[in-house]
Amino acid sequence: MSDRTMIALGRSMFSVPRIAKRALQVLTAVGMTAMVALVVIVMNSLLMAHGGFVPGFDAWYGFIRRPDIIATMVLTAVVTVGYLFWEKRSDKR
Repeated sequence: MSDRTMIALGRSMFSVPRIAKRALQVLTAVGMTAMVALVVIVMNSLLMAHGGFVPGFDAWYGFIRRPDIIATMVLTAVVTVGYLFWEKRSDKR
């Protein structure tokens, strides 16, 4: 079994090591989680009386810079990608 896999970037396909593809999936999941948190926190700030976009962004930025938040996001993404990879392999058997 090969330790390489294909990844699509735009209209091109590239052969990359499996670990690189998994790392890219983890980074994508962490980035998407951060963006969802941004939307939720900014929307919450916009609905508050003394809120607005800038205070909401500042609150999100302070939240997202915390090491425990980053660690939780990365751990959740790693476990999810690992589980999906494991489930995909066990279905082939």
